[in-house]
Amino acid sequence: MEQTLFDKYGGVPAVTTIVRDFYKRVMKRPNLRRYFVDVKMEDLIMHQIAFVSLAMGKVPHDYAGRDMKSAHAGLRITSASFELAVDLLKDALVAASVEPQDVDTITRTVNALKSQIVGQ
Repeated sequence: MEQTLFDKYGGVPAVTTIVRDFYKRVMKRPNLRRYFVDVKMEDLIMHQIAFVSLAMGKVPHDYAGRDMKSAHAGLRITSASFELAVDLLKDALVAASVEPQDVDTITRTVNALKSQIVGQ
């Protein structure tokens, strides 16, 4: 069985570090922070850990969040905000010593969801 990126980088503890770092970066950006007013950040972080775990190859049955379109409906996320968030995710992955080719794989997975997230 081929090792997943999730396993390669240390599973939930590593993903948790990446996601927490990502949200620290996001919350420093007013144009992104505005999407999280009145959001229970700890709940969101837990969902995001599950999502990033999926993006890194973890078995999907562990993700219990809403589908991307429903989760982002009405938020009016712009393409620029989406792209900035992806850049911040890349930064968090690099900071966690994720190899460049693996950063590309993970961000391709996230970018594939852009149409379900932007402008909903």
